[in-house]
Amino acid sequence: MEVRRAAFAVEHIQGIGRDKCLDISDNLRVKEEAGIDFNGERSTRSKHKLPELGGWVSSIFLIASLLAILGGAACQGELPDTATVQLERELTDTVTAGEEFVVTITFTSPEDGFHAIGLTDVGHAGWDVSVDVAWTEPQAMVANTPEPEKAEYIWEGPYDSGVEFTVEYKVRVPVDAEPGAYTFSGSLEYYVEPYPAPSYEEEIAGDIQVTVS
Repeated sequence: MEVRRAAFAVEHIQGIGRDKCLDISDNLRVKEEAGIDFNGERSTRSKHKLPELGGWVSSIFLIASLLAILGGAACQGELPDTATVQLERELTDTVTAGEEFVVTITFTSPEDGFHAIGLTDVGHAGWDVSVDVAWTEPQAMVANTPEPEKAEYIWEGPYDSGVEFTVEYKVRVPVDAEPGAYTFSGSLEYYVEPYPAPSYEEEIAGDIQVTVS
């Protein structure tokens, strides 16, 4: 439950950045709601209610919050063409009903200051996935399955440019799965220092389907 709440907190803050660019008054309002004392004008816009977290999980939320709001707007950004995470998925070509198989995702830190990294990959509805931080290198901070078919990993960072990441999770094909092709989709969200740091999002390339024989 704690891990799920932490992942929700990161997703909530990143969602704010996706919906709109925060102006200065919005930044102050979000900081105040996060329990941080800042002087400034409060926004009259509708509030984003933030979840209450306890123990070490609260530090994850605080990290995500600060990365999204410190210094300036939390907007989707674009890295130079020479900077890419080289994000790819590797799937088993053919599986059978009831079989468990491994999904492998690799990516590379595009720049120094690569941090607040969130990987999400989604299989076919009803196909249960399992995750474990031990199946990641460098080791992720959080592994989560907010929905049965959705795998999530979170890293804090920062990491230097060129660090290679390898991620695995497992998928169980239902025993009653019909023959045919099944599609996977996912993305990586992250920030690059220095502040103010916009968020970036890239879709997972590589294999997108497995075939149930």
